Amino acid sequence: MIQRIQSLYLLLAGALMFCMFKMPLATFINEAGVWKFYADSIIETASDTSTTATIDTWPVAIIIALAGVLSFIAIFGYKNRRRQIKICMLSGLFMLLFYPIAFIYWWFAKDMLATEAFPSLGAVLIFPLVALILVVIAVRSIKADERLVRSADRIR
Repeated sequence: MIQRIQSLYLLLAGALMFCMFKMPLATFINEAGVWKFYADSIIETASDTSTTATIDTWPVAIIIALAGVLSFIAIFGYKNRRRQIKICMLSGLFMLLFYPIAFIYWWFAKDMLATEAFPSLGAVLIFPLVALILVVIAVRSIKADERLVRSADRIR
């Protein structure tokens, strides 16, 4: 049953979450240089292309990884649709939890780096929201499958 449409939704949601590891979430500019906020750390990018990690942001990376892994696990839970729905809901919870945790790290990094201008936010910040929408659509499809199976059982 991997060919179901909800498998495609969950695959896209997981892929979006894992794409967040390679793209910067925000960019800070101050007198010392340019700082990029990635999922696992905030890195100073100097003009001579050498980079040094300054602040670890592992909770953000763990939340992103859990949301992505749970989306992939839910794809293969098609034999138990109720458990598949619970796994999808847990994945959606981690996608929602990403925003406050990332905001906390963004806020403290902004203060610690003493940036004068407002830090530029990356377009990648929309990925958890899009992934959440895909997971919700997948849950609706799973529930429709469950209703279809129950109605077929009643007919027998």
